[in-house]
Amino acid sequence: MMLLRGTPNLATASLCFICLLGLKLQSTATPCSIDVPGQVEYLIGKASEVTELDCRLYTPTISDYENCPNTTLTCFAEELKMLIKEWRSVSTFPKPPLVSGLKSLSSQFNKTESRCRCCECHKEENATAFLKRLLSTLEVMNSQNC
Repeated sequence: MMLLRGTPNLATASLCFICLLGLKLQSTATPCSIDVPGQVEYLIGKASEVTELDCRLYTPTISDYENCPNTTLTCFAEELKMLIKEWRSVSTFPKPPLVSGLKSLSSQFNKTESRCRCCECHKEENATAFLKRLLSTLEVMNSQNC
């Protein structure tokens, strides 16, 4: 066995160790978002202002998230996109970055998912209930990962 001796060899070995440590840290990154729940809270406040629409949205549960996080967050993102489209049809409503934030979060899950329910298989709920369930799901995700 050959031992590394001298400053250049020690520096090389240290640099390799630091690089490997960095790769390990990158691969264990977990989905976490501090700003997305605040955006959902804003939308919950707006939901009471848009009373002329009775939107019904497919609403996953926290249990769905725990079993199928990617599928669940993707479903929330797609349904949220439809909700915002509906709201924008009756009022000047800004397009929040929330949909892309949810899609980005969902892509961070590397867990293999099987037996996940399709989005249309979830119970339909009104906009306020949908947004509150989304907020609860994000809070669970952040409590586990942030």
